[in-house]
Amino acid sequence: MSDKLICNVEIRLASILYNRKCYIDTILLKIMVPEYSQISPTAIFCARMRAKQNLPYSKELINLLDIKYFKFIEDLPDYNKAPFHKSYFIPFIEGRYYSLNEALRQTLRHTKNVLIVELASGLSTRGLNFAGKNIFYMETDLKKLIRLKEKIVIDIINNNRLNKSNHLFMSINPLVKKDVDRIGKYYLKYFANNKLIIIHEGLLMYLNKKEKTIFRDNIKYLFEKYACNGLWLSPDFSRTMNQFHGFKGKENIRDKISKVTGRNFDYFKSLKEASKFVKDGKLKSRIISNKKIVSQLIRKKGFQFNYDAILKSAEEYRVWKIELP
Repeated sequence: MSDKLICNVEIRLASILYNRKCYIDTILLKIMVPEYSQISPTAIFCARMRAKQNLPYSKELINLLDIKYFKFIEDLPDYNKAPFHKSYFIPFIEGRYYSLNEALRQTLRHTKNVLIVELASGLSTRGLNFAGKNIFYMETDLKKLIRLKEKIVIDIINNNRLNKSNHLFMSINPLVKKDVDRIGKYYLKYFANNKLIIIHEGLLMYLNKKEKTIFRDNIKYLFEKYACNGLWLSPDFSRTMNQFHGFKGKENIRDKISKVTGRNFDYFKSLKEASKFVKDGKLKSRIISNKKIVSQLIRKKGFQFNYDAILKSAEEYRVWKIELP
């Protein structure tokens, strides 16, 4: 048996053991107390939006949720009343998804061995597209959600005969330094020779200013202590109050989300404020252009109007590349 194969087996076994307390066999679902009912309905809502926009594996994920795991989920109130009419603009969730994917691919062109850690991954299917040869993908979220996420992802992997050895799961609260240490220690033990990339989308606006500062400082701590060449990629800095004027009419579901989550949306006031926030954390940043990927989406959808307006709106989900100075 080759050293590489042995290493992969060890990593997979360690992942299983590491999450043994979180793992519950599918057979037990019939007798489980529906503890998943407290999973954030926003994760379910975003998953349904991705399915509406036909993102990879998203429809299969929703089918599994609605057929196999329906007892353990909770939708936003009046979800079915939310409008999904035809639009000549690229939906925000879709544009954000592909912009982050493109930023990842740009990085992977120059880096062979990578550990991608997605914080608050929710029910995104991104990991199914990136986990593979020389790329390990770790999904993280709060314990209840990551339990369900692992089951669904494994179902999709088995149904599509995908390679699951490089797909990992860990319950993490990124606001807790001990949890950040768990990521760092796991990285040093199994991936010290790999590039560490931290990603997230749709997270920062749920954190208040104090929590944002803790979050930023924890990622800096992770890089300084465990991975000095680590990279942080996220579009969450680009949507600001100066750009974001809210949805019109019935499309405004933010009040419902705030009521369910008990949190108000907290965007940076401007790109200048966002940049200062990063700099104050003694980190450096630059914004990655998403014009190429957005132009591809425009052509794919056959849009013949609003080209400049679409590119302008796409600035709200450009990805920021952040690292140690």
